[in-house]
Amino acid sequence: MNYLNNVVLIFLLFLMGCSDNQITQNKDYIFGTIVDIKIYGETKQNADHVSNLIFNDFHHLHTYLHPWKTSAISNINESIKQNRWHDIDDPELIQIIQDNVQLYKSTKGWFNPAIGKLVQLWGFHSDVPGQKIPNGADILDLIKNPPKMNQVIIENSMLRSENPNIQIDLGGYAKGYALKRAKKILEANQISNALINIGGNILAMGKKGKQFWKVGIQHPRENIAFASIELKPGWSIGTSGDYQRYFISNNKRYSHLINPFTGYPVDHTQSATIIIPPKENSEVLSDVLSKPIYLSPKEDKVKLANQLQINYFLIILENGEIMISQEMNKHIEWLGDKEKNVKIY
Repeated sequence: MNYLNNVVLIFLLFLMGCSDNQITQNKDYIFGTIVDIKIYGETKQNADHVSNLIFNDFHHLHTYLHPWKTSAISNINESIKQNRWHDIDDPELIQIIQDNVQLYKSTKGWFNPAIGKLVQLWGFHSDVPGQKIPNGADILDLIKNPPKMNQVIIENSMLRSENPNIQIDLGGYAKGYALKRAKKILEANQISNALINIGGNILAMGKKGKQFWKVGIQHPRENIAFASIELKPGWSIGTSGDYQRYFISNNKRYSHLINPFTGYPVDHTQSATIIIPPKENSEVLSDVLSKPIYLSPKEDKVKLANQLQINYFLIILENGEIMISQEMNKHIEWLGDKEKNVKIY
């Protein structure tokens, strides 16, 4: 599978939104996916200008935080590999690392950006995913001394870790953080009504006239929208799924979403979608917290969602069963007969 030519968007915007002549739409390819910006009620010149500001910021962020090409993160990883202190001269990067440490702790390790070596071992540190299952002994070597994000120490502006298995990969964080920065750009330019979609990580600001922004949720196996939902102002939505970066070997699917406790890609869940209402860091949380809900076993998902204060979730298990929270179920509109296989929690 050629990933670059087979990008599947998790969320598809309804065509009725695209036909509105008060909407200016711009697209770019960043973070390995399509970025779609819709701005309502502004002149095309102003909307294009602000969209380009956001795209430029995203391109910078993608390069700056890249997990395997030369970047601020790869430089940190090289210092960890050599067991030496790394001087970080950017306060924002220090805050990003500290934020990821706290998110690791709050999710009890289910969100663990320190497992970059495992991601690399499985062939996902490449624009085109590898097609080979790693040697089990190599996976075990990493799990014996498991990389943990809370083993990353920052003192003043200096960073180090004594665990050589740590390799930071912010792929599960960067899109949400990009949305957070985009919100600031929109606000700084007095734009109140916009919808930003980074390959399924979405931020809704304001409305589309008198209507809420509306998106469709794509089924991970059928390439069609099986449900839709209206996003209230400030809502952020994120999805983790096994259908964007993956390979198939011996008729078994292996995705880039790796269980940090076992070292193997999860095979019991197809996708997990969550909504975070507006609050501090909500754009980041919508990206990050979909990972623990996706990765954790079925019997732990609802309990973990409650612990993480996720009131809106929709999960599709490998057998096709759909788990949905009561709050999400109040807002969802089913398309077709998918609701027949739904269990409400």
